[in-house]
Amino acid sequence: MDSLLEARVLVEIGELDEAEALAARALEDNATDLTALSLYAKIKHIRGELSQAIACWAELHARSPHNEIALAHLRAMLHLAEDPERGAGEFLLFGVQLGRNPAARLELEDAFRLFLLRRAADARARCSQLARRWRHRDRELFKLAVLAGAWIAELTNELESACESLESLGAIRGFEDDIDRVLALARLYERIGTRPRLEAAVNICRYLERRFEKISVQGRLAALYTRLGDEMHAREYAERYLRSFRRRMHRPSLADVTHVAANRYVPLRQLRAIKPHEAEPCDGGVRDRSLLAALRGDLETARRQLEAGEDVLDRKYAADAAALLGDEAAAAQGFIDAFAEDPQDLNVLLWLVERAPGSSSIARFLGEPDRWESAHALLESHTAARPLAAELWRTLAGLLAINPERVQEAARAAARAEAAGQAANRSASAVGRVLAAGVYHFIGKAKGIIHEVWAGRMPAEGPGRGGWLPDSALLGNLSPEMRDAVRNTFVAVREYAQARFPHLTADILDYTYTFKVPKEDEPSGGLSAGLPCALAFSSVFLQRPIPQDVAASGVVVADAHDVLNVRAVGDVEFKVKAAFNRNLRMILLPAANRAGLEASVVIPPAVSGEIVRYVSSVDEAVRLVFGEDAFR
Repeated sequence: MDSLLEARVLVEIGELDEAEALAARALEDNATDLTALSLYAKIKHIRGELSQAIACWAELHARSPHNEIALAHLRAMLHLAEDPERGAGEFLLFGVQLGRNPAARLELEDAFRLFLLRRAADARARCSQLARRWRHRDRELFKLAVLAGAWIAELTNELESACESLESLGAIRGFEDDIDRVLALARLYERIGTRPRLEAAVNICRYLERRFEKISVQGRLAALYTRLGDEMHAREYAERYLRSFRRRMHRPSLADVTHVAANRYVPLRQLRAIKPHEAEPCDGGVRDRSLLAALRGDLETARRQLEAGEDVLDRKYAADAAALLGDEAAAAQGFIDAFAEDPQDLNVLLWLVERAPGSSSIARFLGEPDRWESAHALLESHTAARPLAAELWRTLAGLLAINPERVQEAARAAARAEAAGQAANRSASAVGRVLAAGVYHFIGKAKGIIHEVWAGRMPAEGPGRGGWLPDSALLGNLSPEMRDAVRNTFVAVREYAQARFPHLTADILDYTYTFKVPKEDEPSGGLSAGLPCALAFSSVFLQRPIPQDVAASGVVVADAHDVLNVRAVGDVEFKVKAAFNRNLRMILLPAANRAGLEASVVIPPAVSGEIVRYVSSVDEAVRLVFGEDAFR
């Protein structure tokens, strides 16, 4: 079985430890496997290990054969001209192409400095001069100078002139199929938007699709065919892009789920919680078809077919189906027989121990000395590997309780399970901790990322002497703009909470408050974190937890002490992509961003419809996060 396919399904059911181990093993076997690297980055993103996720994404970008590498270099050079200190880091990562010729780098930098001084014509003339000098001496530098001139023309909205430069480059032998050139040309044709140009863009995208299997062009083709009035092809490419996008985000299809489950036992309750895409026909064996029936709700058929199977895996699923149908006796006997044959299956043991107190047959079976010792060793090994897993500690407590000599140990394990369960509940729904959808930029390209913001409180020196956010309690690597924005949001939300929730905020002035943005190795800035900050402060003021499967982004504007509106933000497509990559249930975005997102070729409309919720005010966001009864 494909280990990465198995890992994708494990991610969907929350088994991140094993999924990460499988992805890491795939990378050990083949360090150039970009699919494994992408999945590994996704797992790190879900875990909140953002530094490692970003490092993986940077490597993916640098190693991908389908990116506009030349444009990446040019963006890095523009940033170097804008901000020498930060831009230097990007150049070190992505400027290797010019590393052998520092003089060439400085000359191109000079062109970008002219551009930043609003001397676009001089900047383009400088690029043309450099292109002439390098044409017969260095083909790569020649190409880069031409692309730089075309890009500067594009940035100044001289689109036809930019097209002429790129088309002239294509007339030179060796540059006809250059990926940097054709991608830039397609982008320009789309922006010009005349029918001949749109048709030319379609031809380029179809070529890219055939040659490189670049899935993003499928979304562009859907949009292009829509603009051309070709509804049939637009619908075809929209459907293809949705499938490809979900697969690129490592979301398994129905066929993927059944294939993995047909080769390893995954409890049906976990499989049925997955929302796989595309109801593909099942070409597997009887077990695959049986599992497909179970996932589609036909448990009777699935059970009947599985009971006819001869493998222990068939018996596990047959018992599982019996349990879901309410036949506990048959399920118990089926799982007893399965565990007797395969005593290393943790999921079967979990099921048996949970029901042992109400089943004498299960208790008697597990109480047999050799079997009890084997089961105890299995649980001990798993609790050692996952010491925060409450379910494992509960199961260990239940198994220990079966042995009269281990009652005290059972009590200790039960206490550990209770503590782990409380920690898990706090992690899943925490007061003051909110997921914020942001954007990380490298080489000028936006990459969506989900990070946390934290708000907290501590008792003031006396009743009524608090209600403020000290400068010393504003923590993290925040830009001056964001520090001011957080202070403004705090005051606005404090007044809003007192006006809208007077019954819950009587003690709001008895505390002083704290705020922190983690990941101090990179500065955080901008105003789009206004909505997540507002929700974090609201959570602390009201002492209501925030679900940790919801992210938010939006600018908060105080129109009055009890009216907080949410305004539009930028890069929403990448924020939605990040939320989907992290397997979140919902992302809150400003209603003003709806039209732009619906017209985007980056995010399939079905994905936006699945997870995006639009809000125009903090009131609406509060209802979505805290529930419909938030104001009662």
